[in-house]
Amino acid sequence: MSSSSPAQPDQVSRLLDIIARLRDPEHGCPWDRAQTHLSLRRFLLEETAEYLDAVEAGDHEAMCDELGDILLQVVLNAQIAAESGLFTMADVARSEADKMLRRHPHVFAAEGTTAPASETALRRQWDDIKKRERAGGQPRSALDGVPRNLPALARAQKTIAKAGQAGFEWPDFDAALAKVDEELAEVRAAAAGGDRDALAEELGDLLFTVVNLCRWQQLQAEDVLQDAIAKFRRRFTRLEKALADQGLSPATSTQDDLRQAWDAAKVLDEKP
Repeated sequence: MSSSSPAQPDQVSRLLDIIARLRDPEHGCPWDRAQTHLSLRRFLLEETAEYLDAVEAGDHEAMCDELGDILLQVVLNAQIAAESGLFTMADVARSEADKMLRRHPHVFAAEGTTAPASETALRRQWDDIKKRERAGGQPRSALDGVPRNLPALARAQKTIAKAGQAGFEWPDFDAALAKVDEELAEVRAAAAGGDRDALAEELGDLLFTVVNLCRWQQLQAEDVLQDAIAKFRRRFTRLEKALADQGLSPATSTQDDLRQAWDAAKVLDEKP
């Protein structure tokens, strides 16, 4: 891989030409020609997830490769749009460049303009500019702008945060925590009543209120759950190995066997 010098414009143009050729009606690739904005949705999500995995692993070569795959999705979607006369890759780049100029007036405004005094004030300025952009200066719902296709935890946290910024907020963390107890009681009641629809609704409410606890502690619910999943995987694989050493598996073990193996895995996990 080359050094950290920025990508040269000719390489960007080369990629644009390659994608245009792949989409050529007569000489292109049948798979690429068949793609639409809708069919490409899952690939953008998958490539983004693979990039995030590379970031977490600290694998810079993989990060470069995965960013390329994300760029491919951007260019391919722009090419599909250009073929229908909707917009081009140049329009995409221009739109983003203009947006960055608008949203950073403290950087690109006239000399002497000062930045907001705090990170909170900077975020408020950013959000205010976004609202004006999306509403054309007219007021809209405080909850607008949360993508529907975000993972549910991230979408919940953004929704709760926007409601809080609008003034719909618990007075303190203890009040938010008490709401979890209330929702848990409602889950128990719904489970006892045997109504699956009611139980599903109450479980959703419980999850939503737990996400709010993360927000109150300046934690990202998505990251918190990912860490919990990783911890479970470590402990479960240790449990599997311990049982296998005894000629057992989770399916052939008693509850006592499982509990002992799990407790042993926890002890190993908690050692420094």
